[in-house]
Amino acid sequence: MPLSIGLKGGVSLTDAYKDNNNGGLRQYSDAKDYIIGPFAELRLPFGLGAEADALYRPLSFAVSQPNFKSSTRFSTWEFPILAKYRFGPPIIKPYIDAGISFRSTTSNTRYLSNKGFTIGAGLDIKALIIHISPELRYTRWGDDAKEIANSGAPAYSNVNQVEFLVGLAF
Repeated sequence: MPLSIGLKGGVSLTDAYKDNNNGGLRQYSDAKDYIIGPFAELRLPFGLGAEADALYRPLSFAVSQPNFKSSTRFSTWEFPILAKYRFGPPIIKPYIDAGISFRSTTSNTRYLSNKGFTIGAGLDIKALIIHISPELRYTRWGDDAKEIANSGAPAYSNVNQVEFLVGLAF
């Protein structure tokens, strides 16, 4: 079937925020973030394809001092639009993908970049009527807003994001 839909989920392998320790005040990510959401893929001839995802990802941010600790989670939605190329045997097909990503954030994270470039590699495993696709994906987000100190933002985010995802498609 040329159009498949499914669910993709996984974990971030990098922290959402850079670890910053300045004079006893530490700002950092205190948890690895999960990722989950629907995706659609159009399979084209010659191993080519196009994929669009809508991935929910909470970002974890913590501040600590010697006698104080506070932790907050922010909601984000990431929308990668990827070109895909599959090759190899029919049952287990390696693939590579690349494209652009957009990010929508809650109001308290307006300072985060909302555009980036994504590349990935994985396997498309056909098991009866479903496709299972484990993948490593890298996204390079644009720089955060330059007026971060004036925006009330806690710290710079990590613009390099690596994640492990598994997709299930029908």
